[in-house]
This record gives sequence, structure tokens and C-alpha cells, in this order.
Amino acid sequence: MTENNDNTAESREGLKERLVRTGFYGRWQSFFAGLGRGLQHLTLPYREMIRGKGITRRWLFTTFSLLGTMLIAIFIITVSLINSFYYNNIEQILEQRASVMSQYFAQTAFNSFTAMNENDYRLAAQSFVEGFADKDKIEIQFINGRGSTLISSSGFEPPDGQPKPDYFDACRNGDHGSWNGLNENREHVYAVSYILELPGYKGFRAVRMIVSLEPTDAAVRNNIILTSVIMLLVLLFISLSSSYFIRSIVNPVKSITNLAGHIAAGDFSIRLDKQHADEIGDLVDSINAMASELALSENAKNDFISSVSHELRTPLTAIKGWSETVLMCGTEDEAMIKRGMGIIIKETERLSGLVEQLLDFSRMQSGRMVMNFQMLDIVAEIDDVVFMFADKASKEDKRLTFYEPEQAIPVMGDRDKLKQVIIIVIDNAMKYSESGGEIYVYTSVENDMLTIGVRDHGCGIPADQLPKVKQKFYKANTSKGGFGIGLAVADEIIRKHNGEFVIDSVEGEGTNVSIILPVARQNSSIEIPPPDRKPSDSSALE
Repeated sequence: MTENNDNTAESREGLKERLVRTGFYGRWQSFFAGLGRGLQHLTLPYREMIRGKGITRRWLFTTFSLLGTMLIAIFIITVSLINSFYYNNIEQILEQRASVMSQYFAQTAFNSFTAMNENDYRLAAQSFVEGFADKDKIEIQFINGRGSTLISSSGFEPPDGQPKPDYFDACRNGDHGSWNGLNENREHVYAVSYILELPGYKGFRAVRMIVSLEPTDAAVRNNIILTSVIMLLVLLFISLSSSYFIRSIVNPVKSITNLAGHIAAGDFSIRLDKQHADEIGDLVDSINAMASELALSENAKNDFISSVSHELRTPLTAIKGWSETVLMCGTEDEAMIKRGMGIIIKETERLSGLVEQLLDFSRMQSGRMVMNFQMLDIVAEIDDVVFMFADKASKEDKRLTFYEPEQAIPVMGDRDKLKQVIIIVIDNAMKYSESGGEIYVYTSVENDMLTIGVRDHGCGIPADQLPKVKQKFYKANTSKGGFGIGLAVADEIIRKHNGEFVIDSVEGEGTNVSIILPVARQNSSIEIPPPDRKPSDSSALE
């Protein structure tokens, strides 16, 4: 016995070695491993439904609640229809044939006998049974007045204990009765009995027809099994499609949530891969675009902080340095003291302007920028700004020319804010113009709209950067000083005046800035005599 066990173990080991050597064993293991991973991947949403509380659980719970209710209702209706189709048809056919047989037998008896005794009844029944064509499918019995089976097409004498509920129902009704149940052999049958109206006989003789329902039960059972299989296949298909659908939505949403967490933590470099051109794909594009914009904003903010530090440090360094110089100078060095105090005052004014620009930007961001509207002559304000820049233009060997109109142009606006916009625009034109360059300031009125134009022939703005120059913190040219907020502030001020701030530029040729404002034509309170104005330039204003 031990030797046989050892041989069996050796043969098993040999079989395993052969399977491994041929590679079949490894392929078989890989198949089952892949099948396991597939089933695990397929059932992942359902395991998440049991454990989790998110959209997967809600989706599957709602889907399978509705689907389960619908499939149960369809199953019940289908089973009911199957039962009705098979059993009702058999009952109707059998009752109809039993009724016809009873009438035919009774009519034959009336034609043959004036009175029928027990022996005549037996002979007539025997003859009728022998001529019955469907005896192999339907059992026909004739019952005497005592309730006993007299003749049966089965050829066997039925036992005395054979159940006949249909016969007794027919006796009570005086017409017919039916019964669906198990016979003495535990066979499922359907039986119909009709009372025979025979000549000269007052008892309850009856013809009884019995059919086996076992084939019908098998057909019904098979159809119910087929219906169940179809329902399960439908459920499996919907489960697979739901699993795929859930993964196609929930997984990208999880990735987007993870990306949002990285963005919230300050990592703007991460991006999502777009897998489908649908709403989820559009959301992925939007998230990626948002991350890109935030990255640009973060870089712009960092550049802005660096620019603020640099711009504020320059005047502060000058103020500190000249303050120490003035402090060390003796009272006899009056020229040095005067020069130092002049520089300190100039840098202080410059520092004050920078702080005011930051405050304006802060007010703009928080929506607290307040406009003090009044009627004013915009030409006079432009002239003041041009005069203010005249000395700077002369020192930098640049020509600043203002083509003044011959009459005043009234506008309703905030004097200081509009003046600030003109200063920002002219300062930018000066900053980005080379030595010997020309800057032109002009005005035009068309359809009650005033255009203040500032044109330079400087370096210009690249076409891809032009749409961004009015964004906060953005600087098209980082080699020049400034916060990168001036144009954003100017654009906001002009918008609050119901105007437009338009920048047109060609790289290498120059830039033209248009400030478009509505002209105040009605109820104008400005009464300025039209002066004899001519185009003024910086050289004339020195």
C-alpha cells in the first residue's frame, strides 16, 4: 500500500515537471492569475459600494434598486404569462373536448336506447373508448352512478382510492367539474368530469377525461429557467456596463480630486491626461488650464513681489544714503546739503507714488476703488501731464509731442484717476522708447466718443503677449522696472468711466495706446475760452 502511494506521488511530480517543462503549467498559472485580476477589477466598484460612501455607492445602490425592482416585476409577469399560456390552454381544450364527448355520447345513447341499463351503459362506453383516437395522450373514463370507474382507456382498472374531486364537483353542480392535483401515483394531472344525461336514468353517470401535466410542468419549468437565465444575463450585462461606466467617471473624478489637492498645496506643475472627448475630458482640460493659469499667476506674483522689493529698495537706498551724507556734511557745504535734500524729496515723492499705485491696486482688487466724478476739461489734464514729463524727456534725449485740440473737451470723470491713467501710459511709452525716440500724444472725437492716443516707436509688444499685458503682475519686458500692475489699474479706471482701454502694438515698430471716453455734451458746466493752441513738444516746455 505504501509502495503504491509512493508511485502515485512520483507520477504526480513527474507530470508536474513535464507540464513545467512544456510551458503549459506557466500558461495555466498566468491564465488564472489574469482571471483573478480581471474579477478583482470588475468587482472593485461593488466592493467600494459596500465599504464607501461616495458616488459609487449612490450610483450602484440607485441603479440596482431600480433594476432589481424592474427585473422582479418582469420575472413575475413573465412567469404568470407562461403559466397562463400553458395551463389555461390545456384546461380550455380539455374542458371543450369533454363537453363535446359527453354531448356526443348522450346523443348516441338517445338514438340507440329508449332506456339504458348498467350493461348497456358498459357496452356503449366500451365501444366509445375503443374508438377514441387520442387515448395515448388523454385518459378517458366512464363513471357509473355509484361513483366507480366503469371503463378506462388506460386498459387498467383504476384503484378504488383514486381521487375524483372533479366528479364530485360535477355531481354538486349538476353539470361538470374540474380538478388540478396529484393522482394516486403522485403524478400531476388535470381532470374534467361531465355529467351524462342518459335516457331513462336519473343517477350521476359521467364521462371523465384526464391528462398528465408532467410534460407541461417540464415545459413551464424550462421556460422559467430560460427566463431566469436571460434575466441573469441582462443583470450581468448591466453590471459590466455599470462597472465600466462608473470607472470611466469615478476614476477621472478621483484623479481630478487628487490634482485639486496638489494645486491647493501649491503644486501647479501637475497635469492630467485627457482620455475621452466628453464632459470629463472638458473638465480635465479646464483643470489643466486652471493649473497653467495658476502657475503663471504664481510666477507673476513672485515677480511682482521681487519688483516691489526692488522698486521700493531703490528710493529707500537713495534716501538713506543721502540722509547719511547730509548728516555728515558740515554747515559750510550748503551746495551738497541742497543737492542731497533735493534728491531725498524727489525719491520720497517717487516712493509715495509707488505706494499710491499699490494702494490703488489693492482698492481695485477688493472693489473699494471709489470714483469722484465731476465735469472737467480733459485737454488741460493731458497738457499738465505732458508738461510734467517734459524735463524727463529732455534728459533722456526723447521727443514728447502733444497735438492739442483747438477747444476744450468736457468729460465726466475723476480728475486724479484719469490723470493717473495718462501718467501710466506716457511713462510706459517713455520707458520702452530708445534714446532719440519720439512719443506722440493726440486726441480725436467721433460720435461723442473721445480717443486719447499715445504713440511710441519703441520695442513694441510680441503678438502672443499682447492679450496678457493688461493682466495683473504681467510684464512683457522684464528688463524694465515696474510692478506690472499699472496697465491693469489703468484698464479698471477706464472701465469705471464707461470707456475702453485699447493697446495695439507691433513688435519692433512701436505701440499705440487708445483711451476711449464718452464726451459730456449735455449740461456741460465747463466754460473755457478756446485758446490759440498749437502742437506742443517737450523741447518747447523745457
